Amino acid sequence: MANSKKRNEDPVEGSRETIERELERDQSGTGSPNQTIDDDEDRVRSRAYEIWEREGRPEGGHERHWDQAKKELEDEGRNSPR
Repeated sequence: MANSKKRNEDPVEGSRETIERELERDQSGTGSPNQTIDDDEDRVRSRAYEIWEREGRPEGGHERHWDQAKKELEDEGRNSPR
């Protein structure tokens, strides 16, 4: 039986290419019925990318960046006048 090292993680987790690809995904403006949800997700994705860059583009941590981005945007929404 061969000894193989298997990484127990997404091979592109947190990579610049993955994040940039996600930012570019679906920017064709197809006008789906879930446009508001898509817009919110795009805002979170963009903020998560900003957080990742501010932290020096570390490997991994994409879930933490996503959660932090959602929290920041929710806090901004609560603190902004309507």
